[in-house]
Amino acid sequence: MKTIIKFLFTLVLLFTFSCSQESTQDPLPADLDAVSAKASSKQTAPIGGLADITGTATLHRNKNGITVNFKAEGLYPGAYTIWWVIWNNPLECTEGNLCGEADFGTPNVDVEVMYAGGHVVGNNGKGNFSAHLNAGDDTPESMNEAFGLPIIGGLRVGNTFDAEVHVVLRTHGPAVPGLINDQISSYRGGCDNPFQYAPFTVYPNTIGECGDIAAAVFPPAPQ
Repeated sequence: MKTIIKFLFTLVLLFTFSCSQESTQDPLPADLDAVSAKASSKQTAPIGGLADITGTATLHRNKNGITVNFKAEGLYPGAYTIWWVIWNNPLECTEGNLCGEADFGTPNVDVEVMYAGGHVVGNNGKGNFSAHLNAGDDTPESMNEAFGLPIIGGLRVGNTFDAEVHVVLRTHGPAVPGLINDQISSYRGGCDNPFQYAPFTVYPNTIGECGDIAAAVFPPAPQ
């Protein structure tokens, strides 16, 4: 648990999150249930972490789930994954406006760390990731047990707007033939020490060296 605690919120201290939000909703129909069905929200947040990593992430929410577009630049060529960190009850967090380091041990925050996606980044240093998570879907790989946390079951049904969502970028080092599928589809793939975390004094970029190097943070969204 110390690993996920340290990397996420060291990243939070490295940059200031300026999150813009907008809500959209169709004109009121006679059936109020239809309003709820069509409500959606769009949030944007900067990607911050190790020096020279820049970019913007956009999170779309509706009552069924969440979708992220995570566009980072300044990356070394290699294998990368992104991970959901879902805080189902952020009002229970004790860190102020955003859930923070101490909150992984806070009762009732109901946090889940889940696989979102991954691919190989080329020589242009641009990593464009997209991922979707349905409310109630517990099938993506969860790292909760590895971090000493209880399994929550992902993003809870009916909680898509109220959850705080962090999206974390993880490097798995240079892409290694024969290991690439594992490197881009699991937390430990290609890692000699799977629980390395940021900040690093240098970019972790040798074979077998992994690390969580950047993140975007989205507070609960208005409907």
